[in-house]
Amino acid sequence: MAYSRMKDLWSTGGAIALACGLLWVTLPAAPAQTTSLGAENSSFKKIGLIIHATDKRGIPVPPGSLKGIEVMEHGQKLQVVDSPSSARPKQIALLLDSNFHQRKILALEQQTAVWLLFEFEKEKAQALVMGYGAEIHSSGELTGDFGSLKNFTNSLLVETDKRNENVLLYDAMKRAFEKLSNGPGTKAVVIFAEGNDSGSSIGWNGLIRLAQRSHTACYVVLFADHSFYGTKAIRRYGWHLVFDVAPKTGGKLWEVGDSTRKAGETTSQVIAALDSQGLIEVLVLDVYANRFHSVKVTSPAYRISAQAGYFDDGMQ
Repeated sequence: MAYSRMKDLWSTGGAIALACGLLWVTLPAAPAQTTSLGAENSSFKKIGLIIHATDKRGIPVPPGSLKGIEVMEHGQKLQVVDSPSSARPKQIALLLDSNFHQRKILALEQQTAVWLLFEFEKEKAQALVMGYGAEIHSSGELTGDFGSLKNFTNSLLVETDKRNENVLLYDAMKRAFEKLSNGPGTKAVVIFAEGNDSGSSIGWNGLIRLAQRSHTACYVVLFADHSFYGTKAIRRYGWHLVFDVAPKTGGKLWEVGDSTRKAGETTSQVIAALDSQGLIEVLVLDVYANRFHSVKVTSPAYRISAQAGYFDDGMQ
């Protein structure tokens, strides 16, 4: 080998050895690829994940006191860049199913909604109420005037045209998302539902994306004058609410049926869920594969329930 070529190899950091007429060349090792999801890496973006935490006894823990939260995606630990937070005031949209099939149960929905509004009023939250069926009726914009909200709730009537099969549940949810402000605060949509949607202009996938962009949890309370127990009933009523919308938005689900006792218990459970609703921000790969990414949120000190993941095209 020419001297100049050997000199070039040495100048690049290579080690040359001549033995028995053979040439071995050891080149510098390639720089190790980092798995750190640091903020300095422009190929990552922040997303928000809604979480709830309880202590070992099952008592809700205020989000601001949480520490040691870990988030995993496909075995990769994601960097948590913002601690759990829960800003005030709360912003809550309450949706009541008033389609023809709820004619025997609407009064219980209204009674439960008024119970919730009393609790929201104590916390100085802002709220709005909607009734939905083949049409959508709204109390207006977010407000702290709970007298008017209770009056509107009690004025909702069951739709009488049983030939109209439309139940615009998803459209009502979309409108509720649009009415919640873009500012900080705990944002939630509480849906009183039989579970069926028919005729809406948006599907459940689109709803989850909207909820993710606005950091809004969807809490579902199933009301009906028949039982929801069993997979056959769930497949007909509320499949996507149960298995997609609630868990993928960080929400929860309760079944009331037509039980006044369950309705009262659920009121307290909804309030507890809203009180423990927090938001963490993590760094994820900046990819747009138009798919849902599952994550797992844990903590050694708390029991965590969390948003099941995120759509990569829903990042802000």
